This record gives sequence, structure tokens and C-alpha cells, in this order.
Amino acid sequence: MRSIAIGAPLPHSTRRKAISPIIATIILIVITVVAGAFLYVYATGMLHSGAASQVANVQSASLVVPGGTGAGTLTVTISNGGTVTITSVNVTNFNGQTVNVPLITTPIAPGQTASGTLTSSQISGLSNVIAGQSYELQLTVGYANGQTQVITTSVTASEYGS
Repeated sequence: MRSIAIGAPLPHSTRRKAISPIIATIILIVITVVAGAFLYVYATGMLHSGAASQVANVQSASLVVPGGTGAGTLTVTISNGGTVTITSVNVTNFNGQTVNVPLITTPIAPGQTASGTLTSSQISGLSNVIAGQSYELQLTVGYANGQTQVITTSVTASEYGS
């Protein structure tokens, strides 16, 4: 075994090389900043992707035919379950007949509902409906951000007042 004099420098083979504390601190700060930047980009991307949603729902649809047959009145209530204002609701198809008639023209804010009514003078297909029969209805919903949504539903004609 070799003896080393006190105060003498260590032989080259036994010296330990280490990172200085300042360099280690700088490396840790860089790693933290990079990780924070990645987390920020990920989180803001997730928030923006879910920020604007277009969700219109038909709350109710009724087709009333006084006397059981003849001219009917169509009433549809739409709710806005999304985060973008609805700017228009048009009837684009009624019972296989292509039409493009405005149903609701006032804006519907998120969380709100609105109703629209059409008569046989606005849609010719409403001039000869029969109580108890079901009719297909297609609506096109327009949003403030330029997007559209097509909703297809059916409505059964009912009679009131004979």
C-alpha cells in the first residue's frame, strides 16, 4: 500500500471529478424551464381545443292541425348547449321536400332557448298534414363563428279544437 504525505496532492488516478455546484444549478434551472414550457404549450392547447363548442338541441317540436287534417302550424324550440351563439335556425327539409325557410332569426346565447313558428303559408308541405302522422324535419343551425350544424328529427302532427 502506498502512503501519501499529508498536504500532498492526490495522485491523478484517485482524484474525483465533479460538476461544480453552479453548473449543476444552471442545468437544473434549464431543465425546469424547458419542462414548464412544454406543460404550458400542452395546457393552452387543451384549453383552446375545448373552448368553442357548437351544441344545439331540439327541446320540443310540435305540429298542430286544427280539425285533424289540412293546414298545420309547426313550432320548434331550440336550446343552445354550447359556448358559441346561435345566429340562425332554418328549416331545410320538411317531409322530403327541400325548403330553406328561416325558423329562428334572433341570436340564441349559450345556455338559452328560443322558439320559432311556421305556418302553411311559409312551407307548402304544411298545407296538407294529417293528425297522427309523423313528419321528418331537418334544421340547419348557424353559429356566430361561421360553423353550421344539421339536426334531423321527426314530429307527429296532433289535433286540437275540433
